[in-house]
Amino acid sequence: MTARYKDETVARVRDASDIVQVVSEYVQLKKVGNRFVGLCPFHSERTPSFSVSKDRQLFYCFGCHAGGNVFSFVMRIEGLTFPEAVERLAARAGLDISSDLETEEDRAARERRQRAFEANQLAMAYYCHVLNRSTSAQARAARDYLLGRGIDRAVAERFNIGLTPAGWDGLVKALSAKGISRETLVECGLALVDDGSGRIFDRFRNRVMFPIINVWGRVIGFGGRSYDGTNPKYLNSPESLVFSKRRNLYGLNLAADSIKSSGRAILVEGYIDVVSLMKAGVPNVVATLGTALTVEQARLIARYASELVLFYDGDDAGFAATAKAVEVAQSVGLAVRVAPLPGGHDPDSFARQEGPEAVKALLDDAEPFASYRIRRILQGTDLSSIESRVKAADQVAETLASVSDDVERAEYLREVCEKLGVDPQVLSAAVRRLVAAARDRQRVPSVRLKREAFRPVDSSPLASKAYFEVERWLLLLALTDAEAAARIADAVGENPLSTSPNAKLMDIVLQARSEGKHIDAASLVDAAGPELAGYVSELVGSEDAFDLDEGAVDRALDLLRRRRMQVRLAEIDAEIKQAESAGAVERIKALLKEQVELRQALGRDIALY
Repeated sequence: MTARYKDETVARVRDASDIVQVVSEYVQLKKVGNRFVGLCPFHSERTPSFSVSKDRQLFYCFGCHAGGNVFSFVMRIEGLTFPEAVERLAARAGLDISSDLETEEDRAARERRQRAFEANQLAMAYYCHVLNRSTSAQARAARDYLLGRGIDRAVAERFNIGLTPAGWDGLVKALSAKGISRETLVECGLALVDDGSGRIFDRFRNRVMFPIINVWGRVIGFGGRSYDGTNPKYLNSPESLVFSKRRNLYGLNLAADSIKSSGRAILVEGYIDVVSLMKAGVPNVVATLGTALTVEQARLIARYASELVLFYDGDDAGFAATAKAVEVAQSVGLAVRVAPLPGGHDPDSFARQEGPEAVKALLDDAEPFASYRIRRILQGTDLSSIESRVKAADQVAETLASVSDDVERAEYLREVCEKLGVDPQVLSAAVRRLVAAARDRQRVPSVRLKREAFRPVDSSPLASKAYFEVERWLLLLALTDAEAAARIADAVGENPLSTSPNAKLMDIVLQARSEGKHIDAASLVDAAGPELAGYVSELVGSEDAFDLDEGAVDRALDLLRRRRMQVRLAEIDAEIKQAESAGAVERIKALLKEQVELRQALGRDIALY
């Protein structure tokens, strides 16, 4: 279905097209809990049964069973093909996309990405070994440095922190021995080429290494920090086939679940800030990768949270970074609050010196950015100077134009006008003009075309309802957790799922995982095709009915094994009858023996249902 466009193109358009915003152009939605609901546009109804999930980027109607992702929605409501829906959404997002078919070069690039993931994983293991097992003076100094920052061995192992040796080719030799080619080492940024001799050498040397792991558990790059005063202080992996500093966040692999459950993300600027805050009991913290917050990173956060707390340094540089980050975060619909640090502190030093309770108090007291900025403006205003007050009023007006709540804006106006001695009507009029200018943008017209008929999901009459539900459980686990997917792949490799559509969807998920590709509910809809869009949406929407906690994979796989034994017992009964009719005595003996072994393994006679 995505043959006309490269996977990267489809993913880029999907990332730029928030489903709640797109659907809101056709349907009046109301937020209820963590979902948005409204009247289904695909069938007549008086009571809302149409649901949109922001974190899953899916829609589903419990009345007509229509469902899918943002592409599915636009295809149905506009009567478009998939490529046309991609083009429509790309135009809506202002993206210039290519319609080229995937070429041999594209397929080769996909294989190179897989090799890069493997190299990065091996590099992380090598760096960890050097830090924790080496007896060299450099390793001891690095361990002492980390201990001085409050990072003991247990914490280092949790974050897979490592060390590069001071030599020129330690990593190159270690990974070459593992079969990693020099081309791969250079391509994924682990090694450099000497222009004179053509030999390759380690990019990172004598640095504490922080692996950057994406939300699916893949090592995509590294951040190297000097621990002995060597410059530069930080050295990150270069852009590569698998690493983009604009599109990833440090710590998201550990923080994603906490961010989703709390609806709130804490953003800092450094790797050690993340480590220290998680140590202090803040599980929902992530960091940018040496850049200011990007739109792509903000969209990534918005997939998991509705609110972002900026926990930056409290100095002027920190304020400037905060102001830029607020603008970016608000542009993707995130509510933003600010937790300014006391002067001279960064999150790491504050957490280590003041302790977890002080960190918690500071984050709990985080204030809306408008309040924070207005307070700073007033603090820097010379109230005895007309020029200073006019400048302050202009800055306040710009700030208040970004406040959407009328009551909140009115309260700020009252306070500011009183302190600056400004006519409230004049300042209010200035704010209204700025708001009107911000709203002066052309809206994409919505044209509703003929609805397509809903096609029910195919189901297998050969399997029991219980068996079908166990496979659904495993599919959800594989979709939501990379480690679970790896274990499930091992378990079902030689004996794949047998019920439709679970078998088809599991193949898609496990194949994507094995290639290191991003796979979530929204991208699974694209890969599976329109006939399964509703099924995927319904399955993901019912995840609360499944146990996804620690140990769930063991329980699900054990239950699958038992269900399969039950299915085999039913098959044996039929085969015994056939063997009796044919007088096949030896066959009957073998079947009876197998039957006894299966019943013993199950622990008791259990009828298939």
